[in-house]
Amino acid sequence: MRRLAAIFLACLALAAQAQAPKSVRVLDWLLPVPAGWTPQVPSSTMRVAQFTAGSKLGAADIAVFHFGLAGGGTVQENIDRWASQFLDGAGKPVKPAVEKGSASGMPVTWVALDGRYARGVGTGPQGPAAANQSLRVAVLETPAGNLFFQLWGDRAAVAAQERAFRGAVSGLRRGP
Repeated sequence: MRRLAAIFLACLALAAQAQAPKSVRVLDWLLPVPAGWTPQVPSSTMRVAQFTAGSKLGAADIAVFHFGLAGGGTVQENIDRWASQFLDGAGKPVKPAVEKGSASGMPVTWVALDGRYARGVGTGPQGPAAANQSLRVAVLETPAGNLFFQLWGDRAAVAAQERAFRGAVSGLRRGP
């Protein structure tokens, strides 16, 4: 009986994987969906795509934001805002790691922050800070305005998804 139950659960897992989309539309582009990412209904109109990604290390959240052609602030304004939401173990501000590059032929800025994180939409902490958190952001400068790709959650869960996150952003392609 246990063997039959195990086979049934394995079949359910395979069926769920088979139904996961290979890519999702993000404006005029197709974003590849890494294995293990579960698409969600976006929780706000600012989000054009949303996912969760779980592993033995915990769950991480992924969202793609778009604020229009000139919306959402400059890349540096956003980096400053995200940094204002992080503190290190001593309660001091965290300096973000910033890397410039190219993805899908467009400029991209990669941002990494780790520490105590009080996630919010404005400047500074927006509630109680959670320890051992990470935020990874890719700001892709598209002709339609900036796309903000964010990966956040427990440090270990984010670390487990970082390679897939970078691969998804770098794999963005113009859609049909």
